[in-house]
Amino acid sequence: MNSIILAILAIFLAASIEGQKDLKKEKINSRPPTSDVTAMARYVVHEVDWVIIGTISTIPQIESQPFTNILSMVDGPVDNSTGVPYFYTTDMDQSSQDIKQNNNVSITISEYETDYCQSHKLDPESPACTRVTLVGRFVKVTDEAEKEFALNALFSRHPAMVNWPADHGFYPAKLEIVYIWAIDFFGGASIVNIDDYFNVNL
Repeated sequence: MNSIILAILAIFLAASIEGQKDLKKEKINSRPPTSDVTAMARYVVHEVDWVIIGTISTIPQIESQPFTNILSMVDGPVDNSTGVPYFYTTDMDQSSQDIKQNNNVSITISEYETDYCQSHKLDPESPACTRVTLVGRFVKVTDEAEKEFALNALFSRHPAMVNWPADHGFYPAKLEIVYIWAIDFFGGASIVNIDDYFNVNL
């Protein structure tokens, strides 16, 4: 009798765990309502895998002019959104050369990277296709625990990074956010409170 009870409890526990996993997955993948632009900003930052970064150029021919580039990004593994943009970069990259002189940057993220806008026949410039710009300081990740977290997150979502050339000196970096600008619907842009942004639970 005891073995039967234990077996039933084991089945119930397993089902409960799977149900929690499914609920967590559903929660992570659920698009917030457009009435909650703060949650939408966090959602889009977590869902996308690459961004456009803007720096002040150090290229002689266009020195001090705006310069943009593409960087792969994560804010954590797929099941753990932190809201902090992490990157895997090298000082050989032009944007990194600019950052050495001025590490104030902006990154722009578009929901068009997901399948939402295409499936709803939205142009990338449509206000209903969410876009987020984060402004802040681009810095190397130096804390060992955070470095391990960032690398695990980056490699889990960008597995090709593992095989990037070792002699290029790649390292994890992050954006220390100071300003968040977002549009997720008609009616103009919103300035998202940073504390509220980090308090969103995805």
